[in-house]
Amino acid sequence: MRKSQYTEYLEDLEFISAQVVFPRISADEFNDNNYKKKIYELVEKNIGGFCVFQGELNETYNMINDLQSRAKVPLLFCSDFENGLPMRLRGGTEFPHLMALGKVNDTKLTYQIAKSIAIESKKIGIHWNLAPVADINSNKKNPIINIRSFGETPEIVSKHVEAYINGMQSENVLACAKHFPGHGDTYLDSHITLPVLNHLENRIRSIELQPFITAINNNVKSIMIGHLAVPSIDSDSIPATLSPKILGILRNELKYQGLVVSDALDMKAITSNFSNSEAAIKAVYAGCNILLLPPEPSEAIDSLINESTKNVDFRNYLKFSATKILEAKNWAGLFNTNQSTNENTNFSIEHEKLALKTAYRAIEITGNTDLMPIPNNQKFAGFAFIQDDNLEKPTLFFKILAQAVDNDCDFGFVDDNITNEELNNLLNSVGKVDFFLLAFFYKAKAYSGSIDISDKLRIIVEKLSGKSKAIAVFFGNPYLAEKINADLKLNTFSDSLPSIAASILYLSGRKPI
Repeated sequence: MRKSQYTEYLEDLEFISAQVVFPRISADEFNDNNYKKKIYELVEKNIGGFCVFQGELNETYNMINDLQSRAKVPLLFCSDFENGLPMRLRGGTEFPHLMALGKVNDTKLTYQIAKSIAIESKKIGIHWNLAPVADINSNKKNPIINIRSFGETPEIVSKHVEAYINGMQSENVLACAKHFPGHGDTYLDSHITLPVLNHLENRIRSIELQPFITAINNNVKSIMIGHLAVPSIDSDSIPATLSPKILGILRNELKYQGLVVSDALDMKAITSNFSNSEAAIKAVYAGCNILLLPPEPSEAIDSLINESTKNVDFRNYLKFSATKILEAKNWAGLFNTNQSTNENTNFSIEHEKLALKTAYRAIEITGNTDLMPIPNNQKFAGFAFIQDDNLEKPTLFFKILAQAVDNDCDFGFVDDNITNEELNNLLNSVGKVDFFLLAFFYKAKAYSGSIDISDKLRIIVEKLSGKSKAIAVFFGNPYLAEKINADLKLNTFSDSLPSIAASILYLSGRKPI
């Protein structure tokens, strides 16, 4: 679709206000009639698109097709598929996390994985992936970045950001470098509160900004602004999302011409300090083209309309943003009426092979390697140290491992809620074993606030390690390995299914086919 064919829409104040708003949507909730009615109303208002969370692939595909059939102008759907569709949906290929890709350090693999994610994303109608993470994980205590980052140096992160963007956008799926100006060296979760990047401006330019400069040089279609304060750049210490000074560096100094999208406006770093309307207006004034996940989408649209009637510059910027959004939709092929989406969402086995091969290469092994492969005549007990009550992956790990080594394995779960009585019973119930297998499932996740193991659990580990030999496997936060004593350590840099499978291959003495 040429610009001349949609110019008329750009004179409609409600249209340009609605185009910049991208609310949350879920196929799991779409069956509820009241929920569906609200979504239809947003489509009638010419909402720009939606950010997809939760649902089966076919249900998500059907929901997207339904909404596209009702939209006057095609909708742009986005989601966080950093390491594949299973990050947000039930289905698709789960790849190792970005830090695992950085450890393999093969940009061809990173390119292939990003391309594979783009292919799967397009098949269900999602043409914008809010990835890659361009943050440098230079703070080991960072509770929200961690294994979502490619690594700890600007060099590693930059080269893989480049490969990921090029792989993603080779399929005409928009990539998104996030979270500008750099969320890596913070120790708070912006879902909970406002983190602060306490570095001098020169340091930020020479370290944090480098992956974003690489992204810009590789024509990344969008950049997400983080909810973090940067006092050395903006002394008001407001979130970068709402800071004209910080976005001014991106637009005026780095000359970025693509889409600028806010991080989710329903996060507490925003909602604890600004109203829905205030945040929407300030984000636009700062230079955001897209408002992601405002708590009340209709209220956000109304606030933009009202502000536009008061300020012609504000209205012109909305018009500018809506134009960029329409151009992005055009680039993604959404105006191509001949475009067909494949209803078959059974993705290629080649993607699974790629995921397993990468996960296997990513694993770092230290300590007594003579403990592998695990002999089938040795008795061992397994303990999964878990961050929350999600037992699916820890259970899967121990059950498949027992089958792979042809050895019975008693295993249990340990978290911070364990009482002293339960702890004593646990230690007393452990009979004579040849070794313990300790699996740690800790990773960066929204609203967790920490990815560290508590002193209580560390004491349990010490007591177990003192009773017999120990093998420790780390699924997620790799820095826990520095705090845990074990005779053999396997660091996977991911809790993805291929990373679990790869660790089992090592422990059972096998290799990927």
